[in-house]
Amino acid sequence: MKTYPYTPSQLGTASAAELQAFVKNPTLLARRLGEILTAQQFVGNFLLQGRYKVQGGAIAVPSNEKIRTDRKAESVAPGAEYKLTPLSAEQYEIYTASKEGIATEITDEEIGRSLRQPIDDAMLLLQTELVFNANELALGVIQSSVTQPLAAGAAWTTGKQILKDALRVQSAARKLKLGYSIDTVVLNGDDYAAIIPELIEMLPNDDDTAKTGAFPTLAGLTWISSDDDQFTNPMFVDRRRLGGVAREDIPSPEYRKVGGDTGVEIASYREKADKTRLQARNPHVPVVVNPLAGFVVTGTGL
Repeated sequence: MKTYPYTPSQLGTASAAELQAFVKNPTLLARRLGEILTAQQFVGNFLLQGRYKVQGGAIAVPSNEKIRTDRKAESVAPGAEYKLTPLSAEQYEIYTASKEGIATEITDEEIGRSLRQPIDDAMLLLQTELVFNANELALGVIQSSVTQPLAAGAAWTTGKQILKDALRVQSAARKLKLGYSIDTVVLNGDDYAAIIPELIEMLPNDDDTAKTGAFPTLAGLTWISSDDDQFTNPMFVDRRRLGGVAREDIPSPEYRKVGGDTGVEIASYREKADKTRLQARNPHVPVVVNPLAGFVVTGTGL
C-alpha cells in the first residue's frame, strides 16, 4: 500500500484493493478526516477555551463566579508579612458525561465501482453531522447561560455606531471588576453579512481581511459568525473565561483521535455483509463557568 498521505496523482490511481486496506485502518482514516475536519470549525471549541476531563461520568464546576478574594491587596512594609485571605467557598454545578456519535457504511461494490468517491462522501457526512451537532449543543448552552443585556445606543447602520457600542460592552465588563476582558463577538450568518462590510471600511488599507475571508479583528475584538438561526442578538464574550469543553477518555481500542483539538474519534469495523462500517464519536460536554463573562446586545435593528 502507498504511504499515506497520498499525493494527488496517487489518489487518482489508487486501486480498489489499496482503498479497501485504507478504509479498514483507523489511523489512516483519522488522518484523512483530520484534513477536512479542523478544530476551527467547532464554534463551541473556539468560544469555550477551557479544557476539562470528565471523571466518573461527570464533572463539577464552580457556579458562584467569585474570583476576587475576601480581602483587598494592601501595602506591605519591607520585611513585613503579607496578609492572608481565604479562598471563597465554592458552589458547584454537576455536568454529566455526554457522547455524540454517527456511523455510515461503505459496501465493497461501491469501492469497486467508484473507488475513493464513496470514502470521501462518508468522510464529509461524518464531518458535517459532528460539526453541526457539536456547535448546536455548545451555542445552546452558551445562549441559555449568557443573558446579561446591554441596549445598543442606536441602530447598527454604520461602522462607527457598531464600534461605539462594542466599546461600551468592553467598558461594562470592566465595571464589573471581575477581571473580564471582552475579546469576541458572535453573530448569526445574516447579521455577520450586514455588519462585516461596515467594519472592513474601518480597517487599514493594507488589511487583507476582505480578500481572505478571515474573521476580522477590530478594537481588540474578533468578530465571528454562527450558523445557528436562533442566535438573534449579537453576543460579546471573554472566551478565555467563559467556560470550556469537558471530554471523557473512553478506553475503546478501535478508535483513533482526529486532529489536534477536535475531540472527535473515528473507528472502522469490517462487517459480514461485504461492507465496512465507519463510526465517529465526540464524547464531550460544553460547560459555561462564568456567565457574567458575556453580554447580549439588544436593539441593534438587525
